Amino acid sequence: FFLFLHQIVLNSMAYLRIFLYARNTGLAGEELLRVFTRPDLFYQYLLASDAQNYASLLAMLILIPIYLLYLFWRRRKDPGILRLQGQGFISYLESVVLIIGTLGVTQLWMAFLLLFEEADNFIGRALRDYLVQAEILTSVEGSLWLQIVSLVVLVPIAEELLFRGILQGELSLRFSRTARVLVCSVIFAAFHFDLIQGSYVFLAGMVLSLAYELTESLLVPIFMHMFFNFVGGGILQRILNLDEQGSGTLLILLFVFIPLALAVLILWFRRDKEKRENDVYGLYNDLSGKR
Repeated sequence: FFLFLHQIVLNSMAYLRIFLYARNTGLAGEELLRVFTRPDLFYQYLLASDAQNYASLLAMLILIPIYLLYLFWRRRKDPGILRLQGQGFISYLESVVLIIGTLGVTQLWMAFLLLFEEADNFIGRALRDYLVQAEILTSVEGSLWLQIVSLVVLVPIAEELLFRGILQGELSLRFSRTARVLVCSVIFAAFHFDLIQGSYVFLAGMVLSLAYELTESLLVPIFMHMFFNFVGGGILQRILNLDEQGSGTLLILLFVFIPLALAVLILWFRRDKEKRENDVYGLYNDLSGKR
């Protein structure tokens, strides 16, 4: 239900933004209707109105309270549905290292996919379509502050509440950790409705889902998702006004963080294993003491 609600609200806000923008430019009647019936005009106004960022801003302001209300209501019945275990500064620092390394892996994956750019097959065509759309979207520079508020702040909060909070939380009541991480990551990738984007979003989703499981705090994947969008969404590059050489240096830095991210993941798994062993040992002692 919430997956459909998310798309309905987001698309409705996008159409509303395009409608208001087109009307403010003086269009009315048949001319205004033509914007929504002709794909070329619709896409033109989609970009000109910065509808994606405005829609994200408005939709997330509507959806975030709904998700929070549901999660805290469900938490009354099943406390394990929403985990908010406190984390220290070191955990958040480690999460930054992990997500930067994840960005590095996604860039390696995209470099591999680019080998098929000229291929005359399904992957080649999908990749070319993705590159065209990405170039068009990144060439249009909307309001920086609007992008920061919508893409870096609100979208990560809403998506993590939906996928890690609601979806992964509900799955945790019925399935094993491995199953819920995989299912949540697959749905998270499919939710982006693009094969190429979904392929690297799946990896990011896996890391975010694991972060939630291993830290038992929804705040950690929210923070990581914000950082992922801040760098991966091109916001950092815009703020620093990076040229081609600067972007290349940033890319190398992402690659350097890959082994560091792997080290963080191993460290988190070890901590989790120790915690589980201590919990089992503590339970055994409690049961022994009652005899």
